[in-house]
Amino acid sequence: MRICFVLASTGNGGLEKHVRELSNELSNLGHYVSVVAPKIFLATLAAQVEKRPINVNRSRFNPLLLVSVLMQLRAVKPDIIHAQANKAATLVGILRFFLTCPTVATLHNIKTNIEPYLKFNHIICVSNQLANLFKHLTNDFKNHPITVIYNGIEPPVLHQLDLKSKFSLPKNYPVICAVGRLVEAKGFDVLLDAIDGLPVSLMIVGDGPERKKLEAKIKILDPITSCKCLGYQADSLNLMHSADAVIISSRREGFSYVLNEALLAGAKVLATDVPVANEVLPLQLIVPTQNPQALREKLVYLLNNINEWNTLMKPAQSFANQHMTLANMAQNTVTVYEQLLNTQSPNKTS
Repeated sequence: MRICFVLASTGNGGLEKHVRELSNELSNLGHYVSVVAPKIFLATLAAQVEKRPINVNRSRFNPLLLVSVLMQLRAVKPDIIHAQANKAATLVGILRFFLTCPTVATLHNIKTNIEPYLKFNHIICVSNQLANLFKHLTNDFKNHPITVIYNGIEPPVLHQLDLKSKFSLPKNYPVICAVGRLVEAKGFDVLLDAIDGLPVSLMIVGDGPERKKLEAKIKILDPITSCKCLGYQADSLNLMHSADAVIISSRREGFSYVLNEALLAGAKVLATDVPVANEVLPLQLIVPTQNPQALREKLVYLLNNINEWNTLMKPAQSFANQHMTLANMAQNTVTVYEQLLNTQSPNKTS
């Protein structure tokens, strides 16, 4: 197939990771893949992926941006156009009457306005919670074709690390790892409140605008608690694999890539009630969001009952190995494309 992705983001988070890895994998599978996106993102793609730059530093309704996207799409002549996230979905949705092939859009995060997605022939959601958003729309859209495809990663090659020696951590403390971009949504401040005064070592892996605020909060933790803000670490999966546990303390998520990575790294996980943790982990490993006391109590219990924690993790780890790999994500996406090409005519929405 000739597949064209449209991405209108200038960030470098889970959305971009998804598009990058899916584009590269589909290209490796023999499909002709083009990506219409900002230059800064295109530079991260594999050599065999066709790169078509656009300037997204304009409103999604800006005529110049719309014309530039349309010109790139017409030049590609794709079999499928796949818009990734809200801005790209809005752009392609506006242009749909000028397009001659079926369109797909992926919803990556909870949004207040999801109407633009209903202009597409098919919607992909990265979690069941996101798919459920469409059930609250009018009856006209309840049967709109929607498929849930969990994000997937390449199964990692793992190495056990001596974290206590590597990062000068207390020898007799369990090591907890928390990974992600240092932003308010990830709830690292909630996690710090939860562990304050506990005899544990916390490694916060990642960088972002909240780093200084978090480092200031770390300085006033009870001295019994060890915490280090490590910044970006290229081997974060090995850190999760080698830690005693991984904590996800997010306030909100569309899809937690950290959960995916932690499960494939064989880690024990405790998470707040966010996608996709609340769809994969057992209820015993889910705590309310923004509730440091509940997080603290559950963490203390699990650290004192490691065998029970290991047992609770086994079904989720098995599920991840079967359903949350890059190969599985790519194949499920291709299946959507094939069904769409076989059953629907261009620009027809249900």
